[in-house]
Amino acid sequence: MRAMFCVSLAALSACASTGTTTSGPASQSIAVDGMPGRLTMSPTSSANSTSITGSLEQVWRALPAAFDSVGIPVTQVDPVRHIIGNPGFKLRQRLGKVSLSRYIDCGTTQVGPNADSYDVYVTALIQLQPGSGGTTTVTTTFEALARPIAFSQDYSRCSSRGSIETRLLAAVKSQLAVK
Repeated sequence: MRAMFCVSLAALSACASTGTTTSGPASQSIAVDGMPGRLTMSPTSSANSTSITGSLEQVWRALPAAFDSVGIPVTQVDPVRHIIGNPGFKLRQRLGKVSLSRYIDCGTTQVGPNADSYDVYVTALIQLQPGSGGTTTVTTTFEALARPIAFSQDYSRCSSRGSIETRLLAAVKSQLAVK
């Protein structure tokens, strides 16, 4: 099965058109406790930006409760650049009380979604920027890498389903409505 995937990928690559590429931020290499070597995470264009009603200060104050409501521990707070979240943590099966497969797609096997049985390494960050007319631009970055527990294999990138970003924004809006 894996050989067929590699052959298909090679065939698709050969057919791909060439074009200009833009370089983004550099990859980041980090050490993860309990994991030999280093883990390299390359940035993608998976950041979602949304404008919401509320001042930057109001939205900033609402963010810790929003992260808590979805089960993401906040380990990074940068009040100067208005970045908050967690640049990297390990999970297995669930984020809070929700199955990881509701948030990310790491492929499936006969057993079910890989996200629910793999070791998963997640980055979840939000950056705020002031908008116009009493709004704030909220940029959410949610990335995940996963690998099987039972096999010696490198981490593979998973795709966000967009639901964690939606839940975080809903939690922020809910906090803003209370105040």
